[in-house]
Amino acid sequence: MRNIAVFGLGFVGLPLSLTYTLYGVKVYGVDINEEYVNRLKHFETHILENYKGKTIQEILRESIEKDLFIPTASHEEAMANVNEVVVTVGIPIVGNTVHTEVFEDAMKTIGRSLKKGDIVLIRSTVPPGTTREVALPILESASGFKCSRDFYLAYSSERIAEGNAFDEFQTMPIAVAGVDEASTKKAKELLKIINKEVIEASSPEVVEISKLIENSSRDVNIGLANELATFTESLGVDTLEVIMIANTHKRVKLLNPGIGVGGHCIPYSSKYLFYKSDRIGVSMPLLHSAREVNDSRPEVIFHLIESNLAHIGKSIKDVTTALLGIAMKDNSSDASESPSLKLTEIIEKNGGKVKWFDPNVNLNLPSRVFSLEEALAGADVAIVPIFQGNVPVNIKQMQKLMKNSPLLFDAKGIIDRKSAVDCGFIYLTI
Repeated sequence: MRNIAVFGLGFVGLPLSLTYTLYGVKVYGVDINEEYVNRLKHFETHILENYKGKTIQEILRESIEKDLFIPTASHEEAMANVNEVVVTVGIPIVGNTVHTEVFEDAMKTIGRSLKKGDIVLIRSTVPPGTTREVALPILESASGFKCSRDFYLAYSSERIAEGNAFDEFQTMPIAVAGVDEASTKKAKELLKIINKEVIEASSPEVVEISKLIENSSRDVNIGLANELATFTESLGVDTLEVIMIANTHKRVKLLNPGIGVGGHCIPYSSKYLFYKSDRIGVSMPLLHSAREVNDSRPEVIFHLIESNLAHIGKSIKDVTTALLGIAMKDNSSDASESPSLKLTEIIEKNGGKVKWFDPNVNLNLPSRVFSLEEALAGADVAIVPIFQGNVPVNIKQMQKLMKNSPLLFDAKGIIDRKSAVDCGFIYLTI
C-alpha cells in the first residue's frame, strides 16, 4: 500500500487527502490544531463537500474505518511512515501584510523529520519564488540534506472550486514543476495517482505565478462588473440585463457583480503578487485598482441601502437589518474575508443593528441568530448577499415577519422583483 502525508487539513488539504484514499492510498493527515484533529477522528468537519452522492463526512468515516485516513497532530508519526509529503499549509494575510511564519514553521517541521529519498510537494497558494527561495533553504537547513541529491522538492498549484473539490482534484488539469528534473518526475507520479492530466512546467516559479494570475484575472473581471454595477445603478439601469445582453457577443464573457470578493483564493492571489512585485520594484496598477474596487463593494452597498432608507424617512441607526448568509460565497461554510461580514461591521459601526443567520457558518458573534425566523422578526431591512441552499428565502414569509415598508437588497436576484414590490417591499438589487 502506498502511504503519503498531507500537512494542513483545511478546505484544500482534507478533501485532497480523502481523494487519495478513494484510490486506496493511505494518508496521514497532519494538522497542528489538536481539537480539530480529534473532531476529524469522530468524522466531524465544518467543510461542505459532496462526491457521488456522499457528503465529505461520510467519505471521512469510510476512509478512517478502512484505515486509509489517519488524522494526527504528530508530524513524527506521519513522517516515519511515508516518503511522499504534500503541503497545503496556507500563508495568511493580515490587512495587506503577508505572514509566512506558519508556512516556514511547517517547512522546519518537515525538514527535521525528512529522510533520504523523500519528496516534498507544495500545493499551497504562495507568493512567487516561495518554493525555491523559502522552502528549499529551510528544508536543507533543518534536515542537513541536499536537495536533488538527498531529497526532492516540487510545486503544483491547486485549482479546485470549493464545493467541487473531489471532482476537480481528479478532472481539472494541473501543472507541476520541480527544482530539478528528478523532482518533477517524482511529483508527477504522485499527482497522476488521482489526476491523469498533469502538465509539466519549466520551473516552480512558472506554476506559482500561473496560479496567482488565474485568480487575479477573475479579480479584474469581477472588479469590472462591480464598477459597471455602480455606474448602471446611478442610471437606474438593470446591471444583470446589461451583462446578459453584452454576453450575447461571442467573444465577450462578463462576470456578474456581487457585494465583494471573499475567501483566500482571489484576494490573496493579488496580494501575493504585490508582495513580490513591491520587492522587485514593479508596479501593478491594474491589479491594485481591481482590488480597490472589490474591497470597496460592502461600503458601496451600505451607502445604497442607507440612501434608500433616507428616501422613506428612516436612518440606519433606527432600523434592524436581517442578513441572510454570512459565508464568503454561495453554498459555502467558509467566512474568511467574507464581504457579508464586512458589511455587517460597517452597519454596526454606523449605529445599526444586525441579525445574521447562516447555518453553514459557525462563528460566535453577538449578531448571530439561529433561525431564519429570528433573523427576520421585526427587521426593517433584509439583505440576501449570497445563495445558501439551506436558507429558504420566501417573500411571503418575509412580509409576515418584517416591519411595514421593509427594504430588501437581493444581491443574487433570487426573489422576483414584482413579487417583492407587490408585497410592499422596496426592492434593490445589483
